[in-house]
Amino acid sequence: MENELSHSSGETLNSVLEVFQALSHPVRLEICQILMLRQHSVGTLCALLDTKQYKVSQQLAVLRKAQIVTARRDARRVIYALSNTKVRRILRVSIANLASANSHSLSDLDRKQQAGRFAEIL
Repeated sequence: MENELSHSSGETLNSVLEVFQALSHPVRLEICQILMLRQHSVGTLCALLDTKQYKVSQQLAVLRKAQIVTARRDARRVIYALSNTKVRRILRVSIANLASANSHSLSDLDRKQQAGRFAEIL
């Protein structure tokens, strides 16, 4: 895996960095988790997050810039969807691993398998 990273272009590494930075904010991460299930308008996201529209819109702008979500106009509303399939897989693996980690301690073999899953995704 180290060889893969050393051979990656600077542009690729910057893209990976941008995605992880976008996902590092709790509200953005929660937005992604909600959008994993289905598309939503800003208004619906605001209601689900119990947050003001301008705050959700700011976070969605960051996610759009990182190419994690897309927006489409539906009459008078803008509908957001999680568009990046690799990010979707990273989130699924992360959520599943954290759920299993909380239920029992992980063995070294489990940790190596999880690291391998992340490497496959990227």
